[in-house]
Amino acid sequence: MKGYMGKVLRVDLSTGGIWDEPLDESLARAFVGGSGLAARILYDMVDGETDPLGPDNPLILMTGPLVGTPMPSAGRLAVCALSPLTSIWGESNTGGFIGPELRFASYDGVIITGRAERPVWLSIVEGRAALHEAGDLWGLDAYETQERIRERLGEPKARVACIGPAGEHLVKMAAVMNDHGRAAGRTGMGAVMGAKNLKAIAARGSAQVPLADPEGFKAVVREITADLDEDMVALSIRLAGTAGYVDMALMYGDLPIRYYQRGEWEG
Repeated sequence: MKGYMGKVLRVDLSTGGIWDEPLDESLARAFVGGSGLAARILYDMVDGETDPLGPDNPLILMTGPLVGTPMPSAGRLAVCALSPLTSIWGESNTGGFIGPELRFASYDGVIITGRAERPVWLSIVEGRAALHEAGDLWGLDAYETQERIRERLGEPKARVACIGPAGEHLVKMAAVMNDHGRAAGRTGMGAVMGAKNLKAIAARGSAQVPLADPEGFKAVVREITADLDEDMVALSIRLAGTAGYVDMALMYGDLPIRYYQRGEWEG
């Protein structure tokens, strides 16, 4: 199926098992990818008794069909599981290059279950995956962890998603960090990684995302890119990052004030 790499990596940390699983085409068509596909997969794998910090809670990293293509703003990676904060659906997403690199490594996503006896990290390079000891990485912050893993892989351009001490200590708001300062920062996905004794996931590859109409796709990308170059919202976010959206969010009532009980400040 065009737009997909066609397989998902499965990892059982309790047994050390690693295997490829074909992407379910019917689910991909129904739920598209990213958080939608992750939500359906999670729904089928958990029940009301599943402990968010237990080995049976799957940690799911999933991409959408545009990730790894030249389409603007399509480089996100969804990181999903039952949330330690709420015990229900937990979804976070991150930018940077970890999502595209996962697809270049030949996978649409990764589903991780179980709990390793000792700290480990996962490498995914050119369609081959392996688990590695991470005892000496445990306790390092996210920045140093990423650098150490790139050195060990001998891949300076590898992309690494990892946790720091907060995730290791199961802080329920812990983030999964990548590309230095990028974060899957919502719903405590870092704590889920820590509960699995999983320090990091590194990806590197050179595969290309298959497109049904490459030339037509390029034409659409050029058109959208030209529109974005003239869009004031895109310009403000490009210059100021997320902070560039604050004034607009206030105008729309979209600020998470008092846990979204209000959308704007009083007065």
